Amino acid sequence: MRITAWKCCAILGLGLCTSGLASAPSYLMWQLPGSAISLPVYVYSGGSQVGFIPSVSLQEFVGVYDPASTSGSYQLYYQVADDWFSCSIGLKAGAVDSATTTCPGAVINPPVSQNGAQSNVYTLVMAATAWPAAAAAPSDPVATDYSQRTLTFTNNTPYPVIQIGESCNPGNATNSAPSCQNTPILASIAAGQSHVVTVGLSGLNSAAFYLSSYCTATTAADCATPPTIAQCSNTPSPPQHWVCTGGYFPGQSPYATKIEPTILAVSNSVPDGASNVDVSAVDGYSVGVKLYPASPTICTYTVPPENSNVLGAGSYSAQSPLAQVQPGSASALQTLCASSSQLPTGHSGGTPWNLVKTAASGDFEGCMSPCAYATANLGVNSTEAQQFCCSGAYDTPATCVVAAGAIGANTSSYNTNIQSSAAFQNVYGFAYGDAGSDYACPPETNLVVEFVSPSGADRDWAR
Repeated sequence: MRITAWKCCAILGLGLCTSGLASAPSYLMWQLPGSAISLPVYVYSGGSQVGFIPSVSLQEFVGVYDPASTSGSYQLYYQVADDWFSCSIGLKAGAVDSATTTCPGAVINPPVSQNGAQSNVYTLVMAATAWPAAAAAPSDPVATDYSQRTLTFTNNTPYPVIQIGESCNPGNATNSAPSCQNTPILASIAAGQSHVVTVGLSGLNSAAFYLSSYCTATTAADCATPPTIAQCSNTPSPPQHWVCTGGYFPGQSPYATKIEPTILAVSNSVPDGASNVDVSAVDGYSVGVKLYPASPTICTYTVPPENSNVLGAGSYSAQSPLAQVQPGSASALQTLCASSSQLPTGHSGGTPWNLVKTAASGDFEGCMSPCAYATANLGVNSTEAQQFCCSGAYDTPATCVVAAGAIGANTSSYNTNIQSSAAFQNVYGFAYGDAGSDYACPPETNLVVEFVSPSGADRDWAR
């Protein structure tokens, strides 16, 4: 899990982080000793390799686990110089089978709980003792190739063409081209097509992607001339049929749904940590998206509070996304934004803030967050900007996260509406609200960002 000064994450969702854990499947995770053996470890079952563990700090799973019925047989190998060492794990009726287990001290530990939240992750642990010499080397051991890790962006909206942009964290040395480019026009994506960003070994740490413009025409031919950066900047004047959105063009304030990846670098063939990609509404929201692994993958999440080491897990895929904004109609996001354009009762001044951004054509461009609105209209050093951006005197969780009835980012109608809307799942709306949507996937995971709904209010749309 990660917290950076540039970005923090999200709200609870998908029903898996708290009470929903009771009905979620359980999972079994490898927990190798930190000494006495050598890494990496190759895992085999039935004569075939089923796992590769390069570090004891990475979360590597055996699979779905039922403490009453799970059975299986695994052989684990590591190499020192030219010599191989191995031990076996046998599982029978959910327990370690002593008759077929040779790994020293192997035992299954039950999930832990914290603050009333129960994890669904069991751990298969072993003693810090060297394994016996292997009778034979494993068959064709293969190390995981982390060099081709990708983020795929897909246009599954009714729009013939969309454009996406990217913003890089300037303080992170791993954010460099071609993986990271500071531009509001990174790629144009036709309907049903995709744009692939290859992250590779260098990683991509706390970058951000967003939809920056879209074409409202009915044919691709009418979208053949997309807007330039100049046409979307300051006072936007895009070509016919095009709507600029996102607010990341020069002279604008942000108001877009952001997708923020942290895919850590690989050093000496060992990833620095898990991969993490979040959907953010901290600056605002503008479009429906789905975020999921390219193939079904077991990912973990923290059980609140954010800084706990208690893990839960789930299996995620296109059918079970990590996070999504899934409005029921094209006007749903605009309607939600309009109902959010007020401050908590009791705010000095008491005048509602109109957070809705619309183009001259009337198309919905996006929804500004209270932070973005206050910064743009009252100044970056204003009391309101500090309150709703969690900066200055409010720059810690203790001061930013205020109690019900008090004035703060988490109690603004903008954020509470996101939390209560069925359209938003695992999307965070203010800087320190990230207890439940910070997901850690295996570092080799390829991730898909699917834009699934239009921004504009001029079309009926439902899925």
